[in-house]
Amino acid sequence: MKLRTRNKNKDPSRRTRAGCSPRGARGGRDQGSFLIMTVLFLTFVLTLVLSTMGVVNSRVTDVRVERNKLVAINAAESGIQRQIADIRMVRDLASLQLPYGGIDSMDPNSVSGAGGYTQTYGAQTLTDRYGNSIAEYDVLVDQGDTTNPMSRTLSLTCIAYVPSKAAFMSGLTDAVRSDAHVMLTVPQGPANVFDYAYFINHWGWFYGNNIHSNGSVRSNGQFDFGGYQSQINGSPRYESSNGTQLIGYQDDNQDGLLDGTDGGVYAGMAIVGEQNVKGMGALAKNQHEYEEKLEMPNLSDLSYYESKATAKSSSISIGGTPVVSSVLGDGVGEQKNLYLVGTAANPIVLNGPVVVRGSVIISGYVTGQGSIFAKGNIYIPKDLKYLNPPTTWRPASNDQATTEAWRAANQTKDALGLYSAEHMVIGNYENSTWRSNVNSWITHPLNKSVEDAGADGIHNTRNGLDGVYGTADDDVIEGDGVWTVSRFTSADQAAGRIPAGKSVGDVIPGTGEDIDGDGAYDPATTLSNFTIPDSLTSSKWAGNVPAGTPSFSSISGTTFTRIDGVLYTNHTLPALMIAPAGQDITFNGSIVSRNESIIYSARYLVMNHDERLSGSGGEVFGMQPPNVWKPMTLSNWEYDRKLPTGTSGDPAALLTYFTGIP
Repeated sequence: MKLRTRNKNKDPSRRTRAGCSPRGARGGRDQGSFLIMTVLFLTFVLTLVLSTMGVVNSRVTDVRVERNKLVAINAAESGIQRQIADIRMVRDLASLQLPYGGIDSMDPNSVSGAGGYTQTYGAQTLTDRYGNSIAEYDVLVDQGDTTNPMSRTLSLTCIAYVPSKAAFMSGLTDAVRSDAHVMLTVPQGPANVFDYAYFINHWGWFYGNNIHSNGSVRSNGQFDFGGYQSQINGSPRYESSNGTQLIGYQDDNQDGLLDGTDGGVYAGMAIVGEQNVKGMGALAKNQHEYEEKLEMPNLSDLSYYESKATAKSSSISIGGTPVVSSVLGDGVGEQKNLYLVGTAANPIVLNGPVVVRGSVIISGYVTGQGSIFAKGNIYIPKDLKYLNPPTTWRPASNDQATTEAWRAANQTKDALGLYSAEHMVIGNYENSTWRSNVNSWITHPLNKSVEDAGADGIHNTRNGLDGVYGTADDDVIEGDGVWTVSRFTSADQAAGRIPAGKSVGDVIPGTGEDIDGDGAYDPATTLSNFTIPDSLTSSKWAGNVPAGTPSFSSISGTTFTRIDGVLYTNHTLPALMIAPAGQDITFNGSIVSRNESIIYSARYLVMNHDERLSGSGGEVFGMQPPNVWKPMTLSNWEYDRKLPTGTSGDPAALLTYFTGIP
């Protein structure tokens, strides 16, 4: 806008020759003042603009720094997670014989704390989805106590720089550093599958009005009651135990009470057909659907249990005659298979865990406390009973105090664990009725066993949790005819992750569809898998094999009333069991299998969970449940920890502070 003055005198005679007003001198002063004011105004505006631009630039820098701080924190967390993934891989590849060897090697420095860390990643670049570098980080690991055989705790630290370490060192205005710290615990222990009277890695089917479970039941797949009137009287779970004491009561029904009313039915998918279920398992609060998958022990390598048997000088004897000394089949010319039949007068005497490198046949009476790990099948051809069983099969009630008192009262009573790397066969598999009944179920589409079960290792879950095919949660590799597994790579070899006896290209045991963790493909189970491996002669079987070469039918039957002990198989548990008229068939212990085909006829089929197994306490009572890796836990997260003066601005000094290496 231009400023104008109005000229009231329009008489030309009043103009000067220069065309200026007679008051021109004063007008000049006004014009000068105007120019000065204009310059001052423009100077003020320019100063204001420059000041505003400075504020804007400062704000932009602040925003960029804050953004970079967030990126740095995320980068530090990414480095921590990468290290955890490495630890998980090394853990899963380790043998039970040397479970923490790989983890311990990550930090050979015996010093703990400042100066005791080992750098596992240096100047590791973190990129965005376009491949652009956005951060760099260093990862450091400090191993704690290495003497605990069941656990390791590691301190993990990651120091991240955005946009790079060099930029941070150069003093770039918006370059930042952040650090993250966490404690990682890597535990192992007896598998939680033994917390249940009945556990199956497949789908659970309780198709019977006369099934009574005194103890909780669980499946990694769906649990189907088919509308039958099964009775479930569950029992609480505990986090751990110390001798007879139980620790960490789990309030599964979330009623706020630790009163013994917890437990019931647990399933990795839905619980169906439960409308007629009886007992506390009929209550909605005691029906737990979509629970996490529980891992089953891997018994493909029994060297760990062999070392435990040797260390404990374990044994089995009958009538005062030693039959097994720690390991059967490790001596030159020694039989690999074991035949045991005990009587009330001459029972099978158990003394700790033993390992049999072949198959086992066991029946009759047992006494003492011990376990048998078999590389092959375990056969129970007739009743198997404790000579000195617990005073009662179950505590008088499920509350913690009563259960602990029951455990204390039965601490020295007979206890047996039977753990098969292959199948657990009950009854006379040569009997035609046995074969037809069992075969109809092991070949049933709902009871598949081939190692083509998909990513979750459970058959009949191809459609995912929503049950609808073609949606995002489908298990697309189930039933595709391809055995999908991971194999060792040259990167594994360079990192020293390939165990002895394995090479690049070999299957990594337990990965993908290797359900039993032995690194070899297993087709569907057939009746032929249940045949004893050798004829029944003393040259092939240690123990008290009858004279001559008896047939399996002659030493077995289909009539049963009781089996005492923990039963575990990495594969199938087939059985045909018929009780005498008006009698029950009772299992006292725990039944754990990947698949089962238990066909029975009895007044009631009763399963009593042995509460000495609760809280992972079976080893204390001589049952030695197999170990698994427990979930890793994270604790004590810290960010941007206060560090000694001089380290925060110098990455080299910072690494020296942690590692002790200049």
